[in-house]
Amino acid sequence: MDKKYDGVIEMRFLPRNGRTIAQKLYHKGNSRISSVIPTTENQLPYYFLISTGGGFTEGEQYQVKITLEDNAHAVLTTQTPNYVYKCDNLRQTCQETQIKLGHGAFLEYYMDEVIPYKNAYYRQFMDLELAEDASLILTDGLTSGWSPDEKPFQYRDVGMRTKIKVAGKLVYNDYLLCTPQVDELAELGYFEGYTNFNSVVLIDKNIDQDFVKKAREVIKLPEADVSFGISLLEENGAVLRILGYDGYTNRQIQNQFIEFYREEFKGYAPLKLRKNDRAYN
Repeated sequence: MDKKYDGVIEMRFLPRNGRTIAQKLYHKGNSRISSVIPTTENQLPYYFLISTGGGFTEGEQYQVKITLEDNAHAVLTTQTPNYVYKCDNLRQTCQETQIKLGHGAFLEYYMDEVIPYKNAYYRQFMDLELAEDASLILTDGLTSGWSPDEKPFQYRDVGMRTKIKVAGKLVYNDYLLCTPQVDELAELGYFEGYTNFNSVVLIDKNIDQDFVKKAREVIKLPEADVSFGISLLEENGAVLRILGYDGYTNRQIQNQFIEFYREEFKGYAPLKLRKNDRAYN
């Protein structure tokens, strides 16, 4: 095993006879890939990405590589939230993800939120390269973390950087850096009193301001205190950001946004990913 990484996942998908197949499913170390999971679209490959330790421990390094060849379509999701355990010795835990999408490819990558434990020290780097007519749904998030005394924001340092290029041009460069020992994360401009942050990034050359307007109209707020916003990227997509008090409530908004895009732009039925989540409605 490569000494640099404690867990590695490599996946490659390509179209064949009207469907997408997995050409390569490789894992080693503390990372695993589930068996293919049935979906409402039976021709669509769907897999869980799994951490066998239930989370990342101090100093561990992980790598994920995903490639979709021209016209391939795949659904991937993490099995559970990404728990990052305490880093009392100041050794950074890190996960690197590299994604490449060919012409006409469509990747749905539903990542659960990161839950950092007290004194966690974590970096997440995601680099995505898309062909001009490729499409992407990417979810992510961060919570206030976990600590034995149940007080929020007890982790040491969490940085999550996502960089997306379309046809070689940078269209999205987001770096969420949270340092509770330096900044008051409950204040305005950070979590603003909330405990859960979630986001959805859509990349599609056909997304425009009209899509953003309609998406805002179709989202029905749950009976809970939650705040969200939808922004159009300068080109090729839109991003949804949500602040709330629990992941389940945030996902109700997240799922409505995703369903609207999948139905209006792709013609797909609602996709239920987890037993404890409602179907998109």
